[in-house]
Amino acid sequence: MSAVAAIARRRGRISLPLLIGAGIVLIWIVVGLFPGLFAPYDPDAFDYDALLQAPGLAHPFGTDSFGRDILSRVIWAARLDIQIAVFSTIFALGFGTVLGALCGFYGGWFDAIVSRVIDVVVIFPFLVLIIAIIAFLGPGLFNMYVALAAINWVSYCKLMRGEIRLQKQLDYAAAAQVLGYRDLRILFRHLVPNAMTPIVVFWMTDMALAVLLGSSLGYLGLGAQPPEAEWGVLIADGKNYIETAWWMSVWPGVAIITLGFGLSLLGDGLVVYFGKKERS
Repeated sequence: MSAVAAIARRRGRISLPLLIGAGIVLIWIVVGLFPGLFAPYDPDAFDYDALLQAPGLAHPFGTDSFGRDILSRVIWAARLDIQIAVFSTIFALGFGTVLGALCGFYGGWFDAIVSRVIDVVVIFPFLVLIIAIIAFLGPGLFNMYVALAAINWVSYCKLMRGEIRLQKQLDYAAAAQVLGYRDLRILFRHLVPNAMTPIVVFWMTDMALAVLLGSSLGYLGLGAQPPEAEWGVLIADGKNYIETAWWMSVWPGVAIITLGFGLSLLGDGLVVYFGKKERS
């Protein structure tokens, strides 16, 4: 009976947003990992007999000004945009989490210095600072990752710092100190794992924002560079044809919305899942 009850509790924590979000994200991950299985054409193949062709049976999403199949380019761009979502956030997640954990646990002068650095970073508008760094380093994906990592760690650091301060007040942390465990063992084997729930939830939302930001920078010519297929670049390619060939910009925009929507639902679903888990 206990096993049945445990299964029932786990199922009760799995909400509809979690299932829908995980399904959307999983579909895009599969498409991004194996684009050749889904794309009907070579994404870079020119077809001068099908320039700016409207959506139809041969080209369901239409073609661009070079006759390239939009569906194939949207599918191949998924690989790059998922890469952007992960690489734009993974360093900030790791560095900010570790730094925030150390600040929350030790406090003192170390926490004061990091807090002043955070204050300096948050003074400037986020997007303006990102654009300034990329403009200084030069356009391209790698420099975009560097710019985002240099700024985005602040959010993870502040969040983990507050969570560690809260966890440090609980009984299990005091018991670990009484048992004589070393500080780093208490911090990284006990406190950090119990403080990771809001970090993971925030990461899902942050990846959704990274997709939007990466596409925006690609549109501005600061992210992925043509002829690389990336959703923001595809939208930028179609901006001059929006009245005559709307499909060039609309379908990449739909792709951005669906992936961002899936990540947002996944984050919301994880909030419900971990919230019910803590109460049960």
